[in-house]
Amino acid sequence: MIAQDTTDMDGSIRVLYVEDESGFSDLTVASLERESSRLDVVTESTATDGLRRIRNGDVDCVVADHELPETSGVEFLEEVRESFPELPFILFTGTGSETVASRAVSAGVTDYLQKSGEIDQYAILARRIENAVDRFRTQRAAARRKRRLETLVNNLPGIVYRCRNAPGWPMEHVDGECERLVGYTCEELESGAVVWGEEVIHPDDRERTWSVVQEAIERDEPFECTYRVVTDDDEVRWMWERGRFVESAVPETAETGTETAAEAHEPEDDEPEALEGFITDVTESKERERELRRSQRRFKAIFDDPNLLVGLLDTGGTVQEVNRTAAEYVNVGREAVVDEPFAETPWWSEDHRSDVERWIERAASGDYVEYETTHPVPGGDSIVVQGFFRPVTDDEGTVTSIVVSARDVTERRRRERELEQQRQHLDEFASFISHDLQSPISAARGRLELALETGETEQIEKAIDAVERIDDLRTDLVGTLRSGEIVTDPTAVDLENALEDAWTAIGPTAEASFAVADPTAIEADPEAFQRLLENLVRNSIEHGDDDVDVRIGSLDDGFYYEDDGPGIDAEHRDQVFVPGYSTKRGEDGTGMGLASVKQTVLAHGWEIEVTASESGGARFEIRTVAIEE
Repeated sequence: MIAQDTTDMDGSIRVLYVEDESGFSDLTVASLERESSRLDVVTESTATDGLRRIRNGDVDCVVADHELPETSGVEFLEEVRESFPELPFILFTGTGSETVASRAVSAGVTDYLQKSGEIDQYAILARRIENAVDRFRTQRAAARRKRRLETLVNNLPGIVYRCRNAPGWPMEHVDGECERLVGYTCEELESGAVVWGEEVIHPDDRERTWSVVQEAIERDEPFECTYRVVTDDDEVRWMWERGRFVESAVPETAETGTETAAEAHEPEDDEPEALEGFITDVTESKERERELRRSQRRFKAIFDDPNLLVGLLDTGGTVQEVNRTAAEYVNVGREAVVDEPFAETPWWSEDHRSDVERWIERAASGDYVEYETTHPVPGGDSIVVQGFFRPVTDDEGTVTSIVVSARDVTERRRRERELEQQRQHLDEFASFISHDLQSPISAARGRLELALETGETEQIEKAIDAVERIDDLRTDLVGTLRSGEIVTDPTAVDLENALEDAWTAIGPTAEASFAVADPTAIEADPEAFQRLLENLVRNSIEHGDDDVDVRIGSLDDGFYYEDDGPGIDAEHRDQVFVPGYSTKRGEDGTGMGLASVKQTVLAHGWEIEVTASESGGARFEIRTVAIEE
C-alpha cells in the first residue's frame, strides 16, 4: 500500500513534519518553504496524528523527529512501513547515534539527517526531500508503465518476442501466452532449449516463412506471414505473425576512461540484427476459411444438382439466379426469370403467391422456412415439391440473400399414400383376426369344459378341431403381415365344402341347419373366404334363434348367403359394415364380424350388398366374383 501521489513530478510536494516542539516545528516549516517553492509542509505533534494524516492519502513525504511523545521516530517509521512500504520517510533528529541510524535503516528509512543548528541544514533537508520524492515518483511511474505493459502483454491473445534475425530465429525475449499457443514455456524458447524456427515452425513452412521475412526487411517494411507450427503435443496449428526489423541492442552507456561503452561498441558486419513482433493463433480463422470454401463448393454442387430446383433471391424476393433443373421444369430460359419477383414466376400459381411472399419475408428476417406445395408444369400435371427458403448471412449475422431449393416428391407422396392405405388395411385386418380368433377359442374352451364334466372324448376331438382352426388363423395372420396382402393366391373354392368347414368351426346348436342351393366353385383365397363365411354364420347365430337356418347359392356374377333370422332393418344396412357398429347394443356384439366380411370382400375386389331373404332374414349378395365352370 502506498500513499496517494497528489502532484506531478514537476509540481508541489506535500510534506508531513512530525515534531512535538512547536517553536522548532514552526521554524522548520518556514525554512523549508523558503528554500523550495515546491514544498507545502503540514505539521503534527504526535505519531498517532501523523499516521492518521498519512492514511488520509495527501502526503508525499514524511519528516519526523526521533524524540516524540510516547514513541520514537524509528517506532513511528516502523508503523508507517507496515501500511506504506514505499512512502519517502526522512528521520530529521537532534539525537544522533549509530544505534538510532542502524535501526532506522533496518526499518526502511529513506534518508537520515541530523539537526546541526546551522542555517544551511534546511537547504540540505529540502534537497533531500525533493530528491526522495522525485526518485519515488520516477520509480512508481516506471512500475506503473511496467504493470501496464505486463497487463497489455498478458491480455494479448498471443506472444510478443524479440529474436535474432538468424537461421532458427533464436529468441532473446518471449512473453505472453506461449505455453497455451505451442505448449512450450517462454523460458524454453529464451534459453535455446527449443528453437522457434527449427523445432516449432512446421518443416514444410520454414523456407517460405524465412523468405517472406527477409524480403520485407530488404524493402524496409514490416512483415506479415501465416504459417503452421507443431506444438509440444504434436498438434498442428496455424499462426499469424507481424513484426519488424530493429537495430541491434547497444549496451547502456557507462564511462570507461576517455570513451563510453557506446563509443567502444562497433557492430561487426556479420553481427545478426534483431526482429520484434507479435504472434497469435489463427487456427479457428483458417478453419472458418476452409469451411467457407467447403460451403461454396457444397453450394455449387447443390446449385448444379439435377434433382433439385434451386434459385437465389435477394432479400426483397427478386430472382438473382436459377439452376437449369428449375428452368426446365417450367420450360423457361434463365433470362425470363432473372430480375423478376420470385412470387410472380411460372413456378407459382396465383393461389400460392401470397404464401411465397410471406415465406420470403420470413427468410429475409432470418427464419429457416420449410414448405410443401404444388408447382404447375406447362403441358402436364402439377408436381408436389418439398423445399426450403434458407437465409444467407454475413459475418455480422445480417441476411444478404435467400436460397430457395425444392425437390420433386410427387412419387414419394403417392407411395406414402399407398403405404398408409395398406397400413390401415393391415391394422383393420389385425383387429378382425383378433375378433375371428375369439370364436374357435371359445369353442375349444367350451368343449374342454364339457369333456371334463361328462368325460366324453368326442368333445376333446372337437376342441382339437377348434385349436387347429386357431392355428390356421395364426398362420394366415403371419402370412398376411409378411406379404402385406390380405388376399393372396386365389384358387378354386367349393361353396358347399367351405360352408361346411365354417359351420363346423362355429359349432351352432343341433337345431340350426345349413343348405347349399346349387353347388358351385369360385376363385378366392381359401383361408380368407372361410373367415368370411364364419363371420356370416356367427352373425346369423348371434341374431337368430337356436333353430336358425342358413343357405348359400350362386348368382350370375357371384353368390349369396342368407338366413331366416330377424333380418337387418333397411335403415341399418349402410352401417352394419362399419367397424364397431352392432345392432346388439348392451349385449355381446362387437360390431367387428360384418366389418371383417366387408374387408375380405374388398380385398378380393368384390362388391357386397345387404338385402332381405324371402323369409325376412338377412341376405348378403356378393358380386363380381369369378365363377369356376
